[in-house]
Amino acid sequence: MASGTFQSLPVPTTALDGRIGAIVLDPDGNPADVVNKGTPVTVRIDWHLTGFLVPLLSGTWYVQVKVDEMGGPDDFPEPAAPASVPMNGGDYQRDIVLSNLQAGRTYALLVQLTYRNPAGAPAPLGGYVNVGTVNVLL
Repeated sequence: MASGTFQSLPVPTTALDGRIGAIVLDPDGNPADVVNKGTPVTVRIDWHLTGFLVPLLSGTWYVQVKVDEMGGPDDFPEPAAPASVPMNGGDYQRDIVLSNLQAGRTYALLVQLTYRNPAGAPAPLGGYVNVGTVNVLL
């Protein structure tokens, strides 16, 4: 699993901290960076919050995978609009399936996690993971 960078609110880490990671899985649930054409892959994103402020947080997480074809024009976000994940405590997991990867291409994958407060305004809480590359065979 690739570890990412987590941006917390400007408070001490004992009050609020977090970590984020992601991994690419084949349909059998095995880590994958090379897949056969037509094979969907799943990006599993895990993030965890710690600190005494965690029970006081409310709002919504938004998560999305940015897919970038290396040296080519086939770049897209998945899902098209970031998936919403309601706050439920400290541990989160979200799977995003990539089923539109083209044969013979290599893609760089980046997970983006953002947060909006209950009023819908963005706040400086979230993170990203450079998941790595996936090579789709011909």
